[in-house]
Amino acid sequence: MHDRELGSHHTNNANGVRWKAFLDATEVAVLTGNNLPTHVQGGRLDYVVTLNMPTYTVVTSLVRNLLSDHFALETTIPIGSTAPANRKRLDVPTARLGQLTAYVEAWYSATRGTYTDADSLYGSLTDIIEDFVEGTRGPTQSNKPCQRTYARDPRIVNCQQTLATYQRQWQKNPGDHEAREAMVVVARHLTELRQEVRKIYWNDFLAKVRQTKSLQEV
Repeated sequence: MHDRELGSHHTNNANGVRWKAFLDATEVAVLTGNNLPTHVQGGRLDYVVTLNMPTYTVVTSLVRNLLSDHFALETTIPIGSTAPANRKRLDVPTARLGQLTAYVEAWYSATRGTYTDADSLYGSLTDIIEDFVEGTRGPTQSNKPCQRTYARDPRIVNCQQTLATYQRQWQKNPGDHEAREAMVVVARHLTELRQEVRKIYWNDFLAKVRQTKSLQEV
């Protein structure tokens, strides 16, 4: 490596190792040689070389506006632009955060140990939170027809209401073991019911897609 401006071409660094070659040392650093990790130490400047990152273009420039007679080498790795992810955002009123916490805790206590991987656990956790939020929303002013989702299925809604009843009883009296056991049983049943109903709605959705020419017609 050499820096034309520093005059280090074909010289050795502080460790007695000959510099490798920079094709352009002031703007774009192009490294030639093998693909082993390399750290090049100079008398006034240390070079950090990313040899194992062939997919990145590293742009370097000298920084001189320091509060001493030293300078630094600024290295920039441009990151390509990515498409924005469309994430569903859910809002929970502050007054209902405690109820949401109790709702999730009751579900987790009933289903803990039944998941074999993190993806299924987080997927069910997301469904639980979404069901709670969707169930607490009031009617909105909209001209669009309400889409059928498995979260609004009457069986799930009834099961959620039953679970909420036992939760309120248990929160009022933590020593009520019958309410606690009933809450655990209903929470476990709700998880199984949600998976069953979601599969039914998903198959119904796929059937509609097969009858149309595009997803926009569904």
